[in-house]
Amino acid sequence: MKNAKILLSVALIILAGLALSLVSYQNKIDLEYRESLDETIVTVDENALTLRDLTYYIVKQELFVENQAKIYDIDNTNTYWGLRLKRTGGFVKLEAKQAIIDAAVHDEIFYQMARAEEIVLDEEETEKLLWMQYDFWADLEETQVKRLGVDRKDVNSVMERIAIAQKYQRIYTPQHHTDSGYFDVGEEGYIQLLEEHRYKVNESVWKRIPFGNIIVDHGVRED
Repeated sequence: MKNAKILLSVALIILAGLALSLVSYQNKIDLEYRESLDETIVTVDENALTLRDLTYYIVKQELFVENQAKIYDIDNTNTYWGLRLKRTGGFVKLEAKQAIIDAAVHDEIFYQMARAEEIVLDEEETEKLLWMQYDFWADLEETQVKRLGVDRKDVNSVMERIAIAQKYQRIYTPQHHTDSGYFDVGEEGYIQLLEEHRYKVNESVWKRIPFGNIIVDHGVRED
């Protein structure tokens, strides 16, 4: 009986270890992008931004980095994506991925401020936005659009929110400082403004989003 209890205890310990290992393994597997669109990536104050909401930023950032990578080494863009930056010590891929969060948080803060002031786009600004939306989709191949799995109206809506946020930033900045870039991401004014807000990244999901392999495909994966 004693031996049976010992064997049972050992078996339970082994099963618990296997379960933990399985969970750990699953947490390292990249998520399928188009199946994860409704996952919350970052919450700004009380407002949740999903992967769908971040799609515009992700596409723009992937295309930008990939274009830089082609300039660096047209035959092997992996080289550039894996570079360590001297200025910050971080890797290009991870720095670019963080920039997505930084931009999304910044724009959400200014968009909510704009909403509070009932800021909307005028006719000229709306026309400019329509051309920007057209250019955005024109830059993507049909296969890339399919890989995203998003409706165009959803991304266009985010682009409109960004345009409103940028408009309000242009209104807000001269009321507080003479430097037009004072409230840009990373600048002193924005850093101070950010202290008045709360944001939290859902790292358990965000770290599994295969940035760098969503609409481009060069094989570089995160550790």
